[in-house]
Amino acid sequence: MNTVLLEQLIQLFMIMGAGYVLFKLKYIDVPFTQKLTRLLLDVTLPLMILASVMKDDGEKDYGKVGAVFIFSFALYVFMTVLSIVTVKLLHFPSKQQGIYMFMCMFSNTGFMGYPVINALFGSEAMIYAAVVNVFFNIFVFTVGIVMINYDGRKQKGSSSVTSLIDLKHLLTPGTLCSLAAVLLYFLPVHYPTVLTGFCSTIGGLTSGLAMLVIGATLAKIPVKSIFNDWHVYLFTVVRQVAFSFILWPLLKLTVSDDLIRAVMFILMIMPVGNTAVLLAGRYEKDEELAAKTVFVTTFVSIITIPLCLDILNVI
Repeated sequence: MNTVLLEQLIQLFMIMGAGYVLFKLKYIDVPFTQKLTRLLLDVTLPLMILASVMKDDGEKDYGKVGAVFIFSFALYVFMTVLSIVTVKLLHFPSKQQGIYMFMCMFSNTGFMGYPVINALFGSEAMIYAAVVNVFFNIFVFTVGIVMINYDGRKQKGSSSVTSLIDLKHLLTPGTLCSLAAVLLYFLPVHYPTVLTGFCSTIGGLTSGLAMLVIGATLAKIPVKSIFNDWHVYLFTVVRQVAFSFILWPLLKLTVSDDLIRAVMFILMIMPVGNTAVLLAGRYEKDEELAAKTVFVTTFVSIITIPLCLDILNVI
């Protein structure tokens, strides 16, 4: 387990580092990263979502997969409530509350979660991981966008969250492809190799390009400020440690299948996902905070994830 995580972390930091250096050398600039963010959110990420459910991995166990759909939906509803309550209890700065809620809720299920699940449990578990990821994307592009735009202050004449629910925010390529992915999985159709190959190839660019964006974003921040925000460290301890001890007992009570339970738990305790940086950039929120938190939680996760798995006897 340590080896798998270490390999993913090395890859992650190398690509982040490449983005950092390329920005400093002026191969990447702010307008370029803005266009790259738009490309990621509107093209490569939606195709990655579709590719995750179009692959023909043999006969599908619709009973177990249906159960994962139900559990995943319920889990993300719970995570929504837990994230809001946590941020309010910790009294983070008002303007940063929305992005902290988002970072509480959404982990790095793709770049780190998928390889770890595949290494631990094999291809059978990847089907369950793909289903969880469908709901990850549905919630990212609905609840997540509302969270990103929430600043913790009351809006005059209406609640601040309600005023942010706008179809222009919710009807994105990511939302539409996530909903389409749910339908595609259950259709008894064999998708042409040329189509799945196209989606997989373009979608496969997402992780690498997203890491370059995070590295370029970090390059705009003074090095000292990356490590001097105590809110980030408090958040990291709560999210990477405390959440594990909340989620595992809950999953043990509700999910009877050992493999499904382990897959869902491991995906949830991955560090903060790079989507936080992409959406913060898209909606002109605190992109620097998101990049710092992705960096710190990813670095700390090499210790916290194996430790929590051992203490809780997950696998």
